[in-house]
Amino acid sequence: MGLLPFTGIMTRPFNHPSREHRLLESLGPFLNYAPSQRYPAGIGDDAALRRCRRGERLVFTADTLVEGVHFSLAYMTLAEVGFKAMVANLSDCAAMGAGPDGALVQIVFPQKQRARAKRHVKELYSGIRKACRRWGFPVVGGNISMGPSWIVDVTLVGRLGAKQRALHRSGARPGDVLWVSGRPGESAAGLAAIRRWGRARAPGELQALIRRHVAPSARIRAGNALAADRNVRAVIDVSDGVSKDCLTLSYENDLTAELLLTEALASSAMRRAAAQLGADWQDWFLHGGEDYELLFAASPAFDPGRLRNQQGVRFRRIGRFTDRGFGAWVKTCDGSRARLSSGGWDHLGKK
Repeated sequence: MGLLPFTGIMTRPFNHPSREHRLLESLGPFLNYAPSQRYPAGIGDDAALRRCRRGERLVFTADTLVEGVHFSLAYMTLAEVGFKAMVANLSDCAAMGAGPDGALVQIVFPQKQRARAKRHVKELYSGIRKACRRWGFPVVGGNISMGPSWIVDVTLVGRLGAKQRALHRSGARPGDVLWVSGRPGESAAGLAAIRRWGRARAPGELQALIRRHVAPSARIRAGNALAADRNVRAVIDVSDGVSKDCLTLSYENDLTAELLLTEALASSAMRRAAAQLGADWQDWFLHGGEDYELLFAASPAFDPGRLRNQQGVRFRRIGRFTDRGFGAWVKTCDGSRARLSSGGWDHLGKK
């Protein structure tokens, strides 16, 4: 089928073309959509229509969450899955310095749940609606199909004004400092706690880490602020782990990175979780994924305090770029120094 033919403006209990059409139409209240100057045609055609202003640029990104690969309903609700699917795309938008404009949502529900598909799809869309309301954008179309498992695929359209700068992964220079927002590794710590105790039985002091995994946030405002600061030169979102994403920046800029891990990079909750689980928080920080923080290179003149006061997000220095050449080194808390390898998520890597 083509783009979602639902309106949400009026409900027709009879004379629907199909049960599927009735389900799609019932999702109208979940879309955060109303006809506007940007999307004037309304929902109901085979494709969405976007009107652009002079000088405005659109940013396109897409991401997919697959049951059994990216999430498990053993410890996440469908509403949380819908919200997280949006955050994964919003984070890519933030890394470009853009704000969200509209989204297309493609859903595959399991064939074995066909009889309960309407209720479950609405539950998933309640999480999507939460993200749309929080960051102020509509769902303008999509598709629903049946398959072997749950799959949530989102295509997000971001927007850059005529005077806004687009951020890229390239543009760093030797001597630039590497910074990261927030606390990378907390999502991985939360997942480790779930795997050890289960979500409900995990110690109370670790519940905040679990929430970081099942209900992450996107740094849209921080990305906008970084784009407005000319000292910021290269940005990537931390979705696959600091190690992998740092090496990506190294490759894209042909620069060698040197990372320095200090105790200040880990929250007290993260250190407690590591102690209880017999793990090393530095592994979570370097190789954990799904934090949706921003990793960026900036000139030595960059002032993190000014942006923290504006955005309420703390930026932490984790290293710098040195010489030309691909690669990275890491110095850990015990003083050892080793070449950094990518331990983050890789769909094509070894299990």
